[in-house]
Amino acid sequence: MAALLLLVLTAAPVHAQPAAVDATLERAVAEEGLAGGIVVIRDGPHLTRYSAGHSDLDTGAGFAPNTHVRVGSITKTFVAATVLQLVADGRVGLDTSIETYLPGRIRGENIDATAITVRQLLRHQSGLPEYFDDLTEIPDEPVSGDQLLDRALARPAQFAPGATMKYTNTNYIVAGLLIERVTGRPAADEITARIIAPLGLFDTYFPAPGENGLRVPFAHGYEVVDGRRTDVTDFNASAAWTAGGLVSTDEDTTAFITALLDGRVVPRPQLDEMMRTVPMPDTEGLLEYGLGLGRVSLPCGVNAWGHGGDIAGYHSFAVKTFDGPAISVTLTQSPESTAPAEDPRGDVLTALYCPA
Repeated sequence: MAALLLLVLTAAPVHAQPAAVDATLERAVAEEGLAGGIVVIRDGPHLTRYSAGHSDLDTGAGFAPNTHVRVGSITKTFVAATVLQLVADGRVGLDTSIETYLPGRIRGENIDATAITVRQLLRHQSGLPEYFDDLTEIPDEPVSGDQLLDRALARPAQFAPGATMKYTNTNYIVAGLLIERVTGRPAADEITARIIAPLGLFDTYFPAPGENGLRVPFAHGYEVVDGRRTDVTDFNASAAWTAGGLVSTDEDTTAFITALLDGRVVPRPQLDEMMRTVPMPDTEGLLEYGLGLGRVSLPCGVNAWGHGGDIAGYHSFAVKTFDGPAISVTLTQSPESTAPAEDPRGDVLTALYCPA
């Protein structure tokens, strides 16, 4: 669920390089020994799809259009956009403490909810502790957002609010609880009503409790466990919830990021707030993070906006430049490295936005 990739305003128009994108995806899947990968490019009304490898290694099946995958932390952009809609409605203040909306709920060692603002929460500057260290801790049974927060609050704060930035999934669990407290509705229902349904993202959904599989058509997700490639498609998505529980397609995520940057999801003042970034530590200056949106700098000087997601078996990102196409990439197995300078998903971005 961690990593993300994002991009900003380009200095000059860029143009899709479809042959280069296709070749880069094929090479990444082959050289990394991955199960498969999908790329969707959305340029205005035009969609271009590429795939490599297999959606199911047992049957050797390819990838159908609108293939469902887990998109991990791309969920955070949907959540942040929902909070920013509430800001635009005057129901939430970005610089208001989280204690105002969840009084008495966030307590723990060196944790002061009165000092944590909504802005710091969405920008990973709250200092709240992480609720899971790795996927081996994921329970088999459905869990609630409150249960996930309780796990986090058993640990001490990582730092004082605003002192630094550290990407932490707990922030977006709290954001989900904030949405529920302010609206009086389940976070999944509110996000669906405000964003998913109006944009016609019919293949994007939060799995119901106990819905551990994916709706058809879907790509199987794989990880290497004890030296063996293992199918990890079935997953308790409630353990990721508003930090990374969404299921979607690459077609839908390109539609979402396009609508967001076009100003069709949040009003322009709130989009500007989402795009006020701080550097992400340990990313060699390549990544900066705003409010649920990240910015990535490509080798040719092009910047773009979006988010990435890493969750069991699926490694995705969806990004767009303001004057260029949107792209979504999903790998259905962990690459050797997801460090920004080594991640093969970044190579696909470069092939699209940095023509040779």
